[in-house]
Amino acid sequence: MTRCLWSDWWAQYSYPISAASILVITVCTAEYFRRNVSMSDLEATLTTLNNTINNTITDYTPSFGSIEEKSQLLDGVEIQIMGRSYMLPDDRAMFERDVESFLWFSYRKNFRAIGGTAYTSDRGWGCMLRCIQMLYGHTLIRHNFSRDWRWTKCSIYNSILRDFLDDPNGLYSIQQIAKAGCSAGKDVGTWFGPNTAAQSIRILTEFHKELNLTVQVVMDNFMCIEDIKFYCKEDEINWTPLLLIIPLRLGLSECNNIYIENIKHCFEIEQSVGAVGGRPNSAFYFIGYQNDKLLYLDPHVTQESLCPDSIDLENIPDDTYHTTKVDLLPWDQLDPSIAIGFYCKTEESFDDLCLEFQETIAAGSGSLFEMVATRPSYMTPPRRTPVDKLLENYTAEYDEVNTEDAASDSDGFEIISN
Repeated sequence: MTRCLWSDWWAQYSYPISAASILVITVCTAEYFRRNVSMSDLEATLTTLNNTINNTITDYTPSFGSIEEKSQLLDGVEIQIMGRSYMLPDDRAMFERDVESFLWFSYRKNFRAIGGTAYTSDRGWGCMLRCIQMLYGHTLIRHNFSRDWRWTKCSIYNSILRDFLDDPNGLYSIQQIAKAGCSAGKDVGTWFGPNTAAQSIRILTEFHKELNLTVQVVMDNFMCIEDIKFYCKEDEINWTPLLLIIPLRLGLSECNNIYIENIKHCFEIEQSVGAVGGRPNSAFYFIGYQNDKLLYLDPHVTQESLCPDSIDLENIPDDTYHTTKVDLLPWDQLDPSIAIGFYCKTEESFDDLCLEFQETIAAGSGSLFEMVATRPSYMTPPRRTPVDKLLENYTAEYDEVNTEDAASDSDGFEIISN
């Protein structure tokens, strides 16, 4: 049992641990056997050590192979990013301008502890939460501006960024997303899969009707157009702009090559807002592709958190929330769990998207999911959950977080039922 506990705890670290930390680990182990310390006390000690390491090691970025092994963008080969095409080197300036206009959320340290826990950093467990922040942040940019908006400071942009700051009061802060994850059965400090991350952002959106945005998560690889429209037209007349997230399972332990062309095609669609996924235990925000490699923004960089009390919230210093650096992930390294996102501002845009699905990614032998126009008779009609009921579950489950187990849960993508 002890060996299992240590292996679970150690497995979450892919970076070097200092000699001082190793000494603390050794002392904890010795005390455990000498004094017959209870397992819960040992786990609590490991949780404290976990937070100490996360908050101390700040500049190390996990490496997956040498620099020579990293994939590089190729000149003369088309790059697709959410309905936009680029060719290097001629389009490099436009390409970099597009990339830097995405909101880039990465690990942060020294933020206010997530309620009920000792976590003041999300390093080692929050990469998927940062990725869903990036996807949702881009959605809000599209919702308020357009796909061709480029990074420019203004009051609307500033208010969007403010909602993502690491503050318990931030609408889409790491604290709020972690809290929403508790309603989906995930303790704070444990690793989220794409579906849980999508469900968390859906819950948070329900609390803020003033956004005039709905988030729908397609489950079980089955999409019913009639049901989606039910949620987007509460008064049966006016359309509420839609963020559609479709969690997928592209294989058992690795991605089946039959899906590669349709996954790539997702990034050619105008309504695309990217995808969240990665490789085992490492989540990325995918924004496009080149050849058979996916372009992504990497959240695995730890930066100092911005304290809302110490900055001008009307002019947030935002240099650390943008980057021109993109990486490439070969298809054969992609974890089979992934969630793709699409934004439809109008009903016409959604109808166009469904037609695109019907002709491409939801058709043929490489179909990513099944889509029907009307609900089959055997299916239960959709119903809207009252916000007060949603809030009741949201608050109650967060207050019951088990902090002792949070640090020892093993990372991994969840399996999405087919």
